[in-house]
Amino acid sequence: MPNTFASAPSPLNGAGSLVLNEPFPYRPTAAGRPVGNFFLGSLMTPIPEDPAKLDLTRAMEHLVAPAYVIDRDGRFRWLNKACVELFGDRRGRPFVDYVAPEHEQLARTNFARKAAGKTTIFDLVVLDRAGERLTLRITSAPLRENGEIVGIFAIGIPLTQTATGTRSVLDDLTPRQQEVLRLLAEGLETPEIARRLGVAHETARNHIRALLHATGAHSRLEAVLLGMRHGAVVPNLTQPGQQDEPPIADE
Repeated sequence: MPNTFASAPSPLNGAGSLVLNEPFPYRPTAAGRPVGNFFLGSLMTPIPEDPAKLDLTRAMEHLVAPAYVIDRDGRFRWLNKACVELFGDRRGRPFVDYVAPEHEQLARTNFARKAAGKTTIFDLVVLDRAGERLTLRITSAPLRENGEIVGIFAIGIPLTQTATGTRSVLDDLTPRQQEVLRLLAEGLETPEIARRLGVAHETARNHIRALLHATGAHSRLEAVLLGMRHGAVVPNLTQPGQQDEPPIADE
């Protein structure tokens, strides 16, 4: 089998084959960039006939739901920003190291099925970067090159925690903070949030800072992921690029 996991800047090359990068310094970015209008008319470039010309790597990188690639040896080889934000940079580490003990056999069984060419969807209890338990609904499929399976691509949707009697930091959010959290989950940036709330730009920034302080989140993306975990928001699962406006450290 060819060495598919060579050093490269993205998980897919121009032909759509899997090429995974070496570790890189990760800097969390703030969530909440504008999603724009769905109907863009003449502003939208037509989708090319050849899907290999689509920038699927960028789309995967900006999913708000955690996405990752595992090689045939069962090690993480690529993680999107949401996955790093929630679990830390785990590239090169065995995936089973971060599965709850009681679900380790389930994880291994589904890994074996995908290595045999099957597509699976199942619920898995994992441990986040703080060691807290989290249930993900994982949908995954094998990655192939020249007809051979070389790895696995997966997306995990955090499920609502249903344990009774357990309080969350979200329980103490004010109605305004809850509204700001929902707007962040829609992918809105500060000016659009200000317009939706009917407040000044600086007031909207202060509301966002107050939300991050109340939740203990270090970024907008982390706040949205926390909302997903506790069922407080239903996010837009595509988060646009972050290059147009640098994140503000205290937002």
